[in-house]
Amino acid sequence: MKKKIVMAAALAATASMVAPATAVAQDDELDFLLEDAAPRSSSPRPSPTPTPAAEPQAAAQGEQGGAERAQPAPQSTATPQPSQAAEAEPPLDVIPLPREDGPPIETQPAPRGRAIEEIVVTAQRREESLQDVAISMTVFDQEQLSDANITNSADLAIYTPGLTSNARFGNENATFTIRGFTQDLRTTASVATYFAEVVAPRGQSSQSSGDGAGPGTLFDLQNVQVLKGPQGTLFGRNTTGGAILLVPQRPKDEFEGYVEATGGNFEQRQIQAVVNVPLSESLRIRLGVEDKQREGHLNNVTGIGADKLGDVNYTAVRASLLWDLSDNIENYTILQYVDSDSNGYTTRLFACNNLIGTDGISEPSPFALVTAPQCQRQLDAQEASGRNGYYDLASTVRTPITLIEEKRFINTLTWHLSDDVALKNILAYTHLLTKNGSNIFGTYFQDPTDPSREFSAGASVVNPKIPVTNQESYIAEVQLQGSSFSDRMIWQTGLYYETSKPDGPSGNIAASFLYCDLGSLESGDPSTYNCNDPFAGQLGGVLVQEFETEYLNQAVYAQATWDFNDYFNMTAGLRYTWDETEGYGVKRRYAYLLTVQQAPVVTVSTPRTESDAPTGMIEFQYKPFLGTMTYVKYTRGYRQGSVNLAADAGVDTHEPEKVDTYEIGAKTQFGGPVPGRFNISAFYNDFTDMQLQFGYISRAGGPTTSIANAGKAEIKGFEADAFLQPFESLTAILSYSYLDTELLEQDQEAQCDRIRNVGLIEGFTCTPIAAVGDNLPFAPRHSAVGSLIWTLPFPASLGTINIGTTYVYTGDMRVAASSESPFAVLPSFELWNLNLNWSDIFTLPLDLDVYATNITDKQYMTYVGGTYNVIGIESRAMGQPRMIGARLKYRFGAQGG
Repeated sequence: MKKKIVMAAALAATASMVAPATAVAQDDELDFLLEDAAPRSSSPRPSPTPTPAAEPQAAAQGEQGGAERAQPAPQSTATPQPSQAAEAEPPLDVIPLPREDGPPIETQPAPRGRAIEEIVVTAQRREESLQDVAISMTVFDQEQLSDANITNSADLAIYTPGLTSNARFGNENATFTIRGFTQDLRTTASVATYFAEVVAPRGQSSQSSGDGAGPGTLFDLQNVQVLKGPQGTLFGRNTTGGAILLVPQRPKDEFEGYVEATGGNFEQRQIQAVVNVPLSESLRIRLGVEDKQREGHLNNVTGIGADKLGDVNYTAVRASLLWDLSDNIENYTILQYVDSDSNGYTTRLFACNNLIGTDGISEPSPFALVTAPQCQRQLDAQEASGRNGYYDLASTVRTPITLIEEKRFINTLTWHLSDDVALKNILAYTHLLTKNGSNIFGTYFQDPTDPSREFSAGASVVNPKIPVTNQESYIAEVQLQGSSFSDRMIWQTGLYYETSKPDGPSGNIAASFLYCDLGSLESGDPSTYNCNDPFAGQLGGVLVQEFETEYLNQAVYAQATWDFNDYFNMTAGLRYTWDETEGYGVKRRYAYLLTVQQAPVVTVSTPRTESDAPTGMIEFQYKPFLGTMTYVKYTRGYRQGSVNLAADAGVDTHEPEKVDTYEIGAKTQFGGPVPGRFNISAFYNDFTDMQLQFGYISRAGGPTTSIANAGKAEIKGFEADAFLQPFESLTAILSYSYLDTELLEQDQEAQCDRIRNVGLIEGFTCTPIAAVGDNLPFAPRHSAVGSLIWTLPFPASLGTINIGTTYVYTGDMRVAASSESPFAVLPSFELWNLNLNWSDIFTLPLDLDVYATNITDKQYMTYVGGTYNVIGIESRAMGQPRMIGARLKYRFGAQGG
């Protein structure tokens, strides 16, 4: 593969030598089609000054895979460079004539191609056109997020081909997967999420939390940029899958703002308000608030705890201050607070293993002796009661809850040391607190001797003394960016430091493989626990966890782009990272001899791991003619090792994983009668020391997981994005991702042997998340999103009315090992959305949006537990049903004009 890159680079260099001789001929032939396309690289490059993404009028109306709204004869409003303005040609619809023979002759303007707006991104920590960046990307603007009702990580993944999410613990705690690079439970993130260039706060190891785009972070944004593939040179943490950039709106020079109210089915009520105030010529402030409530779509049939789950209830407040300290120094500060308090999620029990594996789809399960009869009784009882709908489930936790409280402080100082060099200093503090209480598998197996008790295969309740997550992080980064050699070289270098420390212990209370009154566990007082274990404490028990994990990440990096000529450039980057993780865990297991509580067994663990590694990239770009850029690149990605306090000693640490990525692609932009863009990339990933999840049942901790460097995998595929505007009133958008993934090697026996060393039951229940020959989890082979937007031909006095429809297809997707469950692969699903946007209603500063997501009310799964052959039951998480709503926005100040 390396030989192929060298050959491609040689071909590109050869082409660059002959390109000047053929450029004139090419330009003459393609002038009509490309005259409105992106400027050549010979035009001044984007400023190397490290500033945030362009203001919304300069940034593109992002696209779903570059989606944009249809606009009559759109024109870019980005501020041109001085040399661009000086060299600007006359408008395309004006033909200049000589004046010496008298006044100009009036002529009919010549028909010319329509232009499309430029999309400005910050994927390389500086402003650039999307078409000049050799990264496969999907970009959303704020209007698209609102139209699709996207408010969290799981929503965002639905509308981005190649991006999926693991919503095992609910949409608010979903984690991202890109191109098959997955964050398993108790690994660090494979996809990093950045808000205003600062990575999202870390969660704890007992359950998934943090690391994603949680509630309240997706409002008042310039755009969201999904970067696919390793981003291991320029960004904070090293990740193997990619990065997601959330770019908030910056304070502006004009007084403006809006108030927006939304209502919809499931009693949805949402208020959003933003005001921007210039306090002086040098000081601007922007304030925003979002409050959203929605009833849950999951129906609890037990009468215990909340009747509805899957609800939404959060408030987010953001304040931004932009201060020009001098002509050369700018200080940008963001304060954000999010408080989300909902009933959380529970999976639905839907399949039962039999006792001897004779149903044709299962293997014998030893635990089916207990679980299979009760599982079938529960399903039969639900059907007999008439409460057996797709969204009907059993939750027996008295206080079901998913609470997320997040605080962020970000300060960015930018100092222009000269016309060619700028220094940026980023300081940030984040704090994440979460609580969670849920019936993990959705079971309700009552104790025949006391119906208040139930047999729990895995239920987690809130510990009143400590939260599930209580983590604070400090981030510091220094960047130096500039240009040299008459702008032929654009470069940047920097230092990165991040420490994440516990702000006290974290954990929860869990009951497994015994009968317990879950309400009695919520007291946090072991003397009040009401439990019964007919197996005399040999397997089950009540587990009380107290975990503390500390992370330290440090790095130094540099990257530079060199323009050899107008057609050919090369980019190279290098980063060296040092990572340390250490934990302190206390597990107290209370076993029972029938109803008699035994003395707790206390286990203390202090795992520690550290690693360091170089990562980097090399990339060659060739621009054969106006509006076309081709590239070939190699990237080394790396994800740190870590500790796993929920696992037993001996299997509670794992080492880093690494990936070598080879990618080739092209980005084209064209004018003519049908202007548009077409971008395509093909990639191959060689994945080694892959961090894989192994589930097992611990006598000290109940059902848990261990992470091992047990795998080697191959990931290859391609992605394509198209944007076309066949008419001024019609826009068509299509994004597609194809993934071919396979687990090539897995040292399952070695890892299960290590787990077997912990104990006989532990080794007997060792279960990998994937088997050799399986495709990787959360990596659908096919995924696509298509949209049509039509601007209705109404007079301007009525305003502008757009009608849009979006189609989403997600192919079959593995979420568990084929050897462990017949339901390991989720079936494909299709979704349709509709939206109507009426802006400037009767020329007033009013906008009305009406939307419907999943208009066919498609029932689809987003997760299964993969416990069919081990525990003898299977549970699933379900996607959202049809959502309908309307949104009215009033704009004032500059926005109201």
